[in-house]
Amino acid sequence: MIAASSPTSGLRIRKAAVLGAGVMGAQIAAHLTNAGVETVLFDLPAKEGPKSGIVLKAIANLAKLSPAPLADKALAASIIAANYDDDLDHLKNVDLVIEAIAERMDWKLDLYKKVAGHLSKTAIIASNTSGLSINGLAGALPQEMRHRFCGVHFFNPPRYMHLVELIPSGLTDKNVIDGLEAFLVTTVGKGVVIAKDTPNFIGNRIGVFSMLAAMHHTDQFKLGFDTVDALTGPALGRPKSATYRTADVVGLDTMAHVIKTMADTLPDDPWHKYFKSPVWLQGLIDKGALGQKTGGGFYKKVGKDIQVLDTNMRVPPQQPGHPGPDSSKELEFRPSEQKPSDEVAAILAIKDPAEKFGKLRASIDPQAQFLWASFRDLFHYSAYHLADIADTARDVDFAIRWGYGWKLGPFETWQAAGWQQIAEWINEDIAAGKAMSDAPLPGWVTDGRKGVHGKDGAYSASANANKPRSQHPVYQRQLFPDPILGEKFDTGTTVWENEGVRLWTLGDDGIGILSFKTKMNTVNDQVLDGVRH
Repeated sequence: MIAASSPTSGLRIRKAAVLGAGVMGAQIAAHLTNAGVETVLFDLPAKEGPKSGIVLKAIANLAKLSPAPLADKALAASIIAANYDDDLDHLKNVDLVIEAIAERMDWKLDLYKKVAGHLSKTAIIASNTSGLSINGLAGALPQEMRHRFCGVHFFNPPRYMHLVELIPSGLTDKNVIDGLEAFLVTTVGKGVVIAKDTPNFIGNRIGVFSMLAAMHHTDQFKLGFDTVDALTGPALGRPKSATYRTADVVGLDTMAHVIKTMADTLPDDPWHKYFKSPVWLQGLIDKGALGQKTGGGFYKKVGKDIQVLDTNMRVPPQQPGHPGPDSSKELEFRPSEQKPSDEVAAILAIKDPAEKFGKLRASIDPQAQFLWASFRDLFHYSAYHLADIADTARDVDFAIRWGYGWKLGPFETWQAAGWQQIAEWINEDIAAGKAMSDAPLPGWVTDGRKGVHGKDGAYSASANANKPRSQHPVYQRQLFPDPILGEKFDTGTTVWENEGVRLWTLGDDGIGILSFKTKMNTVNDQVLDGVRH
């Protein structure tokens, strides 16, 4: 049995329970099992058949999911199926409880009351909520449990997405957060970001806004959905799913729910008027086209071909009272074949970020204007809210890189392109009424700085100072942590290398370290030759 302990708190997690056997809960249970943690998966008692039938079905379904949530299908047998009527005694010796039921505050609070009396005095309870108030949830717990409660937000699919956000309440014991961070990094293999208790936390707050900005500008510049995806995917150092394919994968109903959460919980946000589903998104949902899980959304597969929703089905998303696509008509699709224009493709191929952004802003090509506007509003939004949602700009960039798969986060991209020049252009567009909001950039943006990442750390807007990386002992063990823009780490002294391996030493101890250089550390002829050498 693998157990994780925190050097600061002595927290050891040998056994865990996951409450809720939905798609997310079952996959979290699967990944804990991958990591060697004994895991009990709970759900409501089934109305027919075995009492734990809901969980048994969820476990069986793990083998059908793609990408595979289990490292080995045989591991499914290790997950303990349980229900809330008969099996609460399983909770008495668990070290960690992760609640992963639907995003209903009342349901979560009722469940906490049900399980509270069965937990040990040291068990940690964490909610996998994607945006509900952690302080609100903590306040409903028994007094003696509040210091052991926090948010732990996995990204879907949890085996593959590197990000986990840890969200303490105002009452959470620091040792609990330190211990969980050590467990998640070492045993579960995640990248952890500590987020503030604000709606949608960091990753979804910035990531979903980026998608909303892209949707707004899709209509402003009259682009096709597949054109936008051609512009916002690998060409920008982002996943192939880009914008609209990502929405399909996430689920259009889930996307709409996250947007509604922002609308309901952020009434004073200067961008609030954009926190609503475009009418064409709502039109798809109304017709039951929810994306990948229903066989179609913005895209659908016809035989071997991929088709995209025709732009004739789309209407401007900000027209009050517009009914959206006619629900009596079938959705119209066409072959997906759009690519960046020749001019924009040439601009995106430019290596120098400053030159690239300058040409995007100066171009009259609608695709270039779309890209500049989308970046401008993302930068504006990220800077405006930095102090509220994150401790440092590093946390924002890691959240977007690890949670959304971007090569660079928004602040890294801005800094690489020339901080003050980009800030000047944003201010010009705000003054000209071109930006999505007329909210001013924070004063720190234009204080003469060259960026938010430097040798002395990343900028904290709330502290008005740069902060170094976490000194948590778990990170002192990492020779090569994921670097932020401009960071470099000692890569040691090369003794010998070929195309497959590198033999190197670190420090003066003379101990040789052999590293594979191949993609995904595969073994090929060069690796074998290097090992023999």
